[in-house]
Amino acid sequence: MRPLPWFVSAVLLALLADAARRRRLPPLSLPPDASGKLDLRGGTCAVVFDSSAMPTSGGRERCLLVSLLHDERFSLNARTLATGADPRTQADLLANAWHIHTAGEARGTLAWLLEEGHRALYPQVCRILFAVPRAAREREIVLLDELFDPVRLALCVDNLERAMPDLRASRVVGSRVDLARGVLAWDMSRAIHVARAAYDCGMQTEAQAWAVIERAASQVFAQLESWEEVAVSYLLGRAMWGGPGAGLLRQLSFARLCLDDSASPWRAAPYRAAACGV
Repeated sequence: MRPLPWFVSAVLLALLADAARRRRLPPLSLPPDASGKLDLRGGTCAVVFDSSAMPTSGGRERCLLVSLLHDERFSLNARTLATGADPRTQADLLANAWHIHTAGEARGTLAWLLEEGHRALYPQVCRILFAVPRAAREREIVLLDELFDPVRLALCVDNLERAMPDLRASRVVGSRVDLARGVLAWDMSRAIHVARAAYDCGMQTEAQAWAVIERAASQVFAQLESWEEVAVSYLLGRAMWGGPGAGLLRQLSFARLCLDDSASPWRAAPYRAAACGV
């Protein structure tokens, strides 16, 4: 009989070690891959980027660009808080992808993304993956049982490990320096995404949604130095959450287009000028 993968063994050991443990982080209820399509005909994304929907210069609109990779759909309104999506569609997205059904649940999820998200998990994932011998990983995960859900931790380590070949092969993520950028943009991009969806379907007021967006974007602008670093930080989180596959490859390609194509909203909004606020 073939031995179980190390991460499955780690999960089983952790569950046996403390089956009655009650403390759990918020459920891993994250959005699926965006359903937007890339038009790569002719080797350009010029058709994808609609210049008529570009953000106006400065101010709050630029904060929305932090979630550009997560939205991955340029049919959405990039100029205003309202996305233009049908409120029922947004309510279904929040319910199905995030288990959000009420305004209170929306506030709770947004608070988690802004204050914790996957940023606490990522350093441990990297430490176990790059500094702990494979034979010792199970024990490390068990030892962290009081701080992190062992199932989530083991799967995130495995996801990032399996995604590393694609990350290294891309022109976006390519070094240990990139790995050190963390996953802040992954969390903050999702916070902006959820805030806009919640506003669209009436779970957030305009003031509440903008407060979330400005706080999220301000953290990104304070800690990351360029749109390229935003892309790296977002993609690391995406890889840790979802692992390799067509979705990650599509987002790696999309990130490169956002950084390089002259019609990209990021190219039209120099990072240093992307201060957030009224």
